[in-house]
Amino acid sequence: MRSPTDARLVVLRELARDYQGEITTRMVQHLYVQRFGPGDWRGKARQDLAQLVGEGLLICDDSDPGRRVFRLNHAKGGHVHG
Repeated sequence: MRSPTDARLVVLRELARDYQGEITTRMVQHLYVQRFGPGDWRGKARQDLAQLVGEGLLICDDSDPGRRVFRLNHAKGGHVHG
């Protein structure tokens, strides 16, 4: 059985692989509502994005202080494991 965190990370890895653009916390929140139902997903979205940055799958661009975006780390080969 998959934990809720593992289920979210699978969905987020799929987004990173398939979207190929800038990923925002808000985008992930909307995705989680669609996949897992209503809730306050902001904290979980930020936590999950940070985990994928830590794994090297995503790169965080926080050069604009008012907006943080994430992109697939192509230097890692863009390989997505789930």
